[in-house]
Amino acid sequence: MSTILTVSQVNRYTSSLLEGDRNLRDILIRGEITGFTRQQTTGHLYFSLKDAEAEIRAVMFNSFAARLVFRPENGMNVIVRGSVQLYDKKGTYQIKLTEMIPDGVGEQFVAAEQLKDRLSREGLFDAAAKKPLPRFPKRIGLVTAKGGAALQDMINILSRRYPICEAVVYNCYVQGEYAVSSICEALRKADMGGCDLIICGRGGGSREDLSAYDSEEVVRAVYAMNTPVISAVGHETDTTLIDHVSDKRAPTPSAAAELAVPDIADMRNILTAREKAVKDAFSGCLTRKRVKLESMGTRLKNCSPEARLSSVRAKADAAEVRLKESAVKYIENKKLALSRQAAQLDALSPLKIMSRGYGLIYKEDRLVTTVTALAAGDEITVKLADGEAKAVIK
Repeated sequence: MSTILTVSQVNRYTSSLLEGDRNLRDILIRGEITGFTRQQTTGHLYFSLKDAEAEIRAVMFNSFAARLVFRPENGMNVIVRGSVQLYDKKGTYQIKLTEMIPDGVGEQFVAAEQLKDRLSREGLFDAAAKKPLPRFPKRIGLVTAKGGAALQDMINILSRRYPICEAVVYNCYVQGEYAVSSICEALRKADMGGCDLIICGRGGGSREDLSAYDSEEVVRAVYAMNTPVISAVGHETDTTLIDHVSDKRAPTPSAAAELAVPDIADMRNILTAREKAVKDAFSGCLTRKRVKLESMGTRLKNCSPEARLSSVRAKADAAEVRLKESAVKYIENKKLALSRQAAQLDALSPLKIMSRGYGLIYKEDRLVTTVTALAAGDEITVKLADGEAKAVIK
């Protein structure tokens, strides 16, 4: 009689058969994504791969899904790498994925992405490793092919924008069998050539033409540079690994030349504007200082001994005028009072009385006021208004 097995035993046995089959391990499968879901909490990807005749379940755990350089979607044709396994709990088989790329990209893209991921984890692309570009470079190294249009474009732009800068060409192959070693050697020479800045790049081309700039050797050569590097490979839409390790990425060689140096015309305009601002500020400051100086001069003049003496002299003159006026007024008042008193005295004067017919009688220079003071024979003097006369009393 046959042995009775449990469901779990059957699934485990079938799983071991699948895992032991070398033809089902680390295989590549091409198919279209359908039923795509991303587990929000874990980040795992679950979907099916299908072609015109069949379908297979697939799972990619977050540790591998996080490395994807594109966003998978339903209806997208992809090439995946993984191993076939049995999901014991449900008895269904699926492919457990480790890599996935859009179909048609090719092995070169896969290799470049894998290298990019490895170098990134080593820290070669970290922002902290980027060196700042000099603002006013005196010597710029151009690592590119002599005779190329990219070189001529860069030289024209550098000479037009910043003619005081020296451009030194470090010739190298930019594609072909010797391109990688040639680029690395030119970079080392430029780094030791006293350059303040280096531009490494070439004009546009196919992905194969630009492959040297995706090489690990070139990336590590740029990372080891002491001189800041601007990468300028191909056109704006082209991206290579050197763009991630360089200190600055330019979309084209021409754009790199513009990034490398300031425009001397703009600098002239800035200097002119700043010169005017300085002159205006100086003029305003000078005006304010002049006004302040004049104010201080006025205050100093007012506080000077001459000014004080002048003020005291003016006060003395005013006091003298007031004193003279007071003296004149005082004298006039006194004269007026004297006139009134003279009039009063004149009115009371004996002479005034004598002018009306009265006289004074003196006896021995004594005024006689009574008859009893006289005796017969006394000599008297009679004073009248116009003179005096002698007389004898009988």
